[in-house]
Order: sequence, then structure tokens, then C-alpha cells
Amino acid sequence: MMTKIWERLYLGSFKDAEALATANPRQITSVLSVCADAVRRADNISYIHLAIADSRPIAAQRFEEIMKSVADGVRRGNLLVHCVGGVSRSPIVVAAWLHRCGYAGIEKVLAEITELRDIDPSPVLLKSVNDLLCR
Repeated sequence: MMTKIWERLYLGSFKDAEALATANPRQITSVLSVCADAVRRADNISYIHLAIADSRPIAAQRFEEIMKSVADGVRRGNLLVHCVGGVSRSPIVVAAWLHRCGYAGIEKVLAEITELRDIDPSPVLLKSVNDLLCR
């Protein structure tokens, strides 16, 4: 299920994003998809599709696009960040954004997310994101 991580910031799976086409009880206004497949869209929701892989490092430019998209989505309203299962890519993205905002370090944010939902962050992607955050 979709999980509220922070004010106006939600984390979920492909299935959660698809469900918004028929019901939107959390008033999601933007969806950021970081998986390869595109979701079914609802007319009143803004969609951003920036695919990344679990098994490869993320390019710096793509990382910056994602960070800007999260910031823009949260600024506009409620944002859902999702990947296929909501257990690796999307939790890393959300944790990286909260780290960049100064909320807490990425590892602490991931630990907090673990208290809310099961996650299994990719070590390859997590190291890559950590390296980019330390630049």
C-alpha cells in the first residue's frame, strides 16, 4: 500500500500508481515513476517518468532531474514516488531527497521508512546515490 513518508510525500509501487486512475483518496497531484514501465494515467494528475535501474549506478544528470521532480511535485501538492514494488528505487529516491533537504542522513531516512513499510534497497544504487550526495 501507498505509504505517507513526509508531509505531501508518499511512497508506493506500480500497483499503487495504477490505482490512482480509478481512485485517489490521498489527493495525489503528481506521480514520479522511476521504473521502466509507464502507468495508466488519471486526467487530473501530473506524471513524470524518469526511469533508473536497481543494478547500475545512476547518472548525475538523471539524479538531479529526479531531485528537481520530487521538489516540484511536493511544492505543487501530494506526490507519489513509485517503482515496481516500492521497495528499492523509490525508497532510495525519497531518502535522498529528504537527505538533500536537510531532514536527516539517507541511512537514517531509510531506517525510518523501514519502520513504515518493508524495503530492500539495492546496494549498487544506494552507493551511487550516496556518492552523488557527497559531491
